[in-house]
Amino acid sequence: MLATERGTAVVRIDHVVMPSNDLGQSLLWFQRVLDAHTPRIIGVNRRGLEREVPMLVFFTLANHAGFGVALQSQPIPAPVRPLEGPVCGFEIDERGMAGAIDVLQRRGVAFEGPVEYPAPSPIAASIFVQDPYHYVYALSMRRDPMRNPDPGQGEVGLRRISHVRLEVTDLERARQWYTTALGLEPAAPVPGERQITLAVADSGQLFVLREVPEMTGRSLFTRGVHVDVKVPVGAYAAAFARIDNPERYQGPISDRTPWHEPTQPTVYFYDPFFNRLQLSEHEPEE
Repeated sequence: MLATERGTAVVRIDHVVMPSNDLGQSLLWFQRVLDAHTPRIIGVNRRGLEREVPMLVFFTLANHAGFGVALQSQPIPAPVRPLEGPVCGFEIDERGMAGAIDVLQRRGVAFEGPVEYPAPSPIAASIFVQDPYHYVYALSMRRDPMRNPDPGQGEVGLRRISHVRLEVTDLERARQWYTTALGLEPAAPVPGERQITLAVADSGQLFVLREVPEMTGRSLFTRGVHVDVKVPVGAYAAAFARIDNPERYQGPISDRTPWHEPTQPTVYFYDPFFNRLQLSEHEPEE
C-alpha cells in the first residue's frame, strides 16, 4: 500500500460470525467450551422467520462483544479436509497453553495439539477444538511483540481474536487483493503448506491464507457469516472505494442492509474467492 493510503488501512479484526444449523446448540457450545457470555439475538422477527434476513446470536467472546453464529437455511455439509475454513484463532493470556489444556480437560472437551511453530512464526503454539458443525477454533500463544496486554476472558483466558485462516484458490491473487483492498502487510509466516501470512499493522492480528484446489460447499454458507474489519474514523469512504465486490440486496432499496445495523456506515463484501467480509469504522470506544 502506498504511504499516502496508510491511514485507510484496516486497523482491527473486530469480530467473526460463523455458520450454524441450531443457534441454541452453538451458543451452548461457545458458553461451555470458550466462556462466551451476554448473548443477544438478532433477526427473531417476521423478516427473520420468513428468511428475508438471517437470524443471529451475538455474544462476548475473547473480549469481542460482537462474535456470533448465523442460522443457515440448508444443512451444513461435512468438511472434506482438515482445518477447512474459516478458522478463527484466539490469543491465550499468561495462563498459557497448560492452563487452557487443564480447563478443557476438566470440562471433558476434546482437542488436538498442542502444535508448536518454530520462530519466527508470530504464533508459537496452538491447540484446536471443533464446534458441533466441525468448524475449527485455534487457541494460540503469540510470540511476536504484538501480543495483546488485555486480561483474558473466562477460565480459558482468551484475550482477543489473534488470527483468521481463510481458504483461497490463488495465493498470489489473494496476496495482491488483501494488501490492496485491506492494507494488510507481510508478516513472518505461520508454517503450513501453500499458505501466506499477512498482518493488520496496528493490532498485529493476522490473516492466514491457505491455497486449496477448489472452494468447497462449506464456503457457500454466507448467510450472515463474515469477518468484520475496521478502518480509522473518517477513512470509510476511501476504504469503500477499494472494494470491488460489494454485496447487493434484493428489495425496493437495492443497497439497503437487510437487517438493523449501527448508525455508522457499513458494507458487506467478498474477496475474489467469495469469503465474506464486513467493513466499518473503528470508533474509539470500541
